[in-house]
Amino acid sequence: MNWKLVIAVVASLLVVAHAFPKRSAGSSSSAEKKQPHIVFMMSDNSGWADVEWNDPVNVMKTPNMNDLARNGVILNQTYVWVVCTPTRAALMTGYYPYRYGLGHAMIMPAQPMYLTREYKILPEYLKELGYTNYMVGKWHLGFCRWDVTPTYRGFDSFFGIYNPLIEYYSQTVSIFDPVNQLFGLDAGETGLDFQDNTGSMFHHQGTHASEVLNARAVELIERHNPDAPMFLYMSFLLPHFPFQVPDRYRDLYSPTPVPNLQTYRGMISMIDDAIGNITKALKANDMYEDTVIIYIADNGGPWGLGVNWPLRGAVGSPFEGGIRANGFVHSPLLEKKGYVNNGFIHVVDFLPTLVSLAGGEPDPAMDGVNVWGTISKNEKSPRTIAMLHHDTDPISNCTSLRAGGFKIIDGRFDAIRNITLAVDNIRTDNWFAPPELQNPDIPDVEAPKIGTQLFNIEADPRETTNLADSMPEKVAELRQIAAQMTAGSPDPWYPNNVAEVANPNIFFNGTWTPGWC
Repeated sequence: MNWKLVIAVVASLLVVAHAFPKRSAGSSSSAEKKQPHIVFMMSDNSGWADVEWNDPVNVMKTPNMNDLARNGVILNQTYVWVVCTPTRAALMTGYYPYRYGLGHAMIMPAQPMYLTREYKILPEYLKELGYTNYMVGKWHLGFCRWDVTPTYRGFDSFFGIYNPLIEYYSQTVSIFDPVNQLFGLDAGETGLDFQDNTGSMFHHQGTHASEVLNARAVELIERHNPDAPMFLYMSFLLPHFPFQVPDRYRDLYSPTPVPNLQTYRGMISMIDDAIGNITKALKANDMYEDTVIIYIADNGGPWGLGVNWPLRGAVGSPFEGGIRANGFVHSPLLEKKGYVNNGFIHVVDFLPTLVSLAGGEPDPAMDGVNVWGTISKNEKSPRTIAMLHHDTDPISNCTSLRAGGFKIIDGRFDAIRNITLAVDNIRTDNWFAPPELQNPDIPDVEAPKIGTQLFNIEADPRETTNLADSMPEKVAELRQIAAQMTAGSPDPWYPNNVAEVANPNIFFNGTWTPGWC
């Protein structure tokens, strides 16, 4: 035997083996399916037309989102709840928020309420499947108890805020800020709300909070082992008021006659910049090819500022402009790309979809359904019916349901006006066109504050013609479906008392901190 030849062959094989090392046992191969990384991003109060692909006047500057959307799947029939807390609860649980009392309104800073632990939530499912889970941004699902905060509910790290909003540079929020600030009323005690896991951060004050949050998201991706499955929940604070943004984003836009609109648009572009940097980080860390990127708004844009055109309504109402979210899915794992998806999807569907993609089995009893085939292959959606809104609080009792092409809004449609009692100068049933649109076609229609409205959404997506009087049988049919879907649900859990023990300046060194209920 020629031993010199054998030694030479073995040596050459060793060189090849070391030149192309095998990835760890948890990584993909041609014979196994790798668990995808998941990046789920949600904006806060952005309108239907506040992104390039829905913009009728071509003023929005969202190139990163536009590129991901147009080279992925644009979501065109995806529904959320009328305000932020219920939407986030539905995303996390896969169940409609009225089933656990959160269908009424958003959680205020000193309200002793939270998303119940009765339901397992998305990061807890993914944790059981081996995922490392990061959350950056807005939680807004309650924090009066430690065990209902992110790091006790499946997230390995949390970097963000507990409350509905903060002042971006001081990172503070007042007890009554979410509503009273809009009308110049007393906002109450103020405390800092900027959290790193279970501790508060003061040292970022003076820097726009979103710059800090966006940088942390990129840092988490850069440090992550690409062979281990990752879930990043990037819950943007933007473009929720107060309207503040670094000058370089505001200056991308021309001034308009609409107060705060230039700044608001800059806040949208700040989101876009962050999404671009997140995508670059995924590519640089060899994660992009295995990642599913999802972006949606949590509800419609604010009345008179966020542009939901041509849809009717705004945040706080179950008209399409309040609950139909702009969004996209982008991933090399999609089988069909570069198209507009008109499948009927509800925010509750993302949990079973993502858990199934990760290799798990969601609870079949949940309201959500797996819509990955709808998104990735443009298959017919398995969803035909969705509860769009259900609130039995006397001040805003209303039910809205879509079944097939028909949609009913039954009761007091305008949650914002009813809850704030600031009332008549706010319209969430109107059509809000961008100021650059010449001679917009705004129907001369105003909804009563209470009543029944029926629309053929397929034929009349702008909700201009109320068919309730002419189609009583359809009204009765949809009411019966809604009654069956909501039977046995609890009354809304919305304590009106402000918990004195939550006061950040008396008990918690000037910070909003859990542990008071």
